[in-house]
Amino acid sequence: MSFLPTALQRQADYLNIAEPPPVVLAYGIGVDSTALLIELEARGEAPDLVLTADPGAEKPATYEYQKLIASWMAARQIRYEVVRYVPRRFKHWPPYYSILENVLTNATLPSISLGRHSCSLGPASETVSFARDE
Repeated sequence: MSFLPTALQRQADYLNIAEPPPVVLAYGIGVDSTALLIELEARGEAPDLVLTADPGAEKPATYEYQKLIASWMAARQIRYEVVRYVPRRFKHWPPYYSILENVLTNATLPSISLGRHSCSLGPASETVSFARDE
């Protein structure tokens, strides 16, 4: 029983605890991100989603390894998605679908070849359409 008048009584405070946000791993298919992925899975803390950005100009061995690691993730029920740049408006002709085609169409070099180590303003920083490997 409360001795306060009804107008002065407070409602009980409740702390609403939401579920933790999903864990998403940006997977570059390199040594470090592969080691992290395998370690997380071994600890029972596999990410909720693994994303790889495909520039469209990787070496054939990289794409073969990607198939292997995708199978490894599928066997462990780790959701894996590959995203690619999909041009929507064509400022230049021909339109480009890979980083290599971008360089050739625009007669430019990737910034790392000029001694810069920052992200470019090309396809990776634009809105990315999600596409699945089928």
